[in-house]
Amino acid sequence: MEQLQTSFDFDGLTFPNPESTLTKIETKLYDLIPIGKEKAVSAEYLAKTLDTDTRTITAITRRLRLKHCDIGSLRDVGYYRFKDPHEYLEYMAVAEKEQARRYQVLNAMRHTPMAQLVTANLNNLSKERLNK
Repeated sequence: MEQLQTSFDFDGLTFPNPESTLTKIETKLYDLIPIGKEKAVSAEYLAKTLDTDTRTITAITRRLRLKHCDIGSLRDVGYYRFKDPHEYLEYMAVAEKEQARRYQVLNAMRHTPMAQLVTANLNNLSKERLNK
């Protein structure tokens, strides 16, 4: 009986290859985003170039990031692709701080008078359904 190869050398390969799963518009947008924070471009510029609106640019950028594309952005800077690990780490630090601040607000909003009213109404509704 012949031996079969049971292992593969995949060194250096990443699966799935993010570029192989990009749509045409995602590819166009990704190619427009420059490498390096100093060359960052605004969402308005990207939207005008692709003849769309900034909300669409934001949505496509989100999809690209979910497909593991290295895209950074800062409010006053615009979109850019990371040129080095330092830019990546800087972006991640800012993004993590923003996420922590959003979580603080969401958590605080769960304890406002309106949140208490909603909770009380839901509790009353549940009691009424149980009593029927």
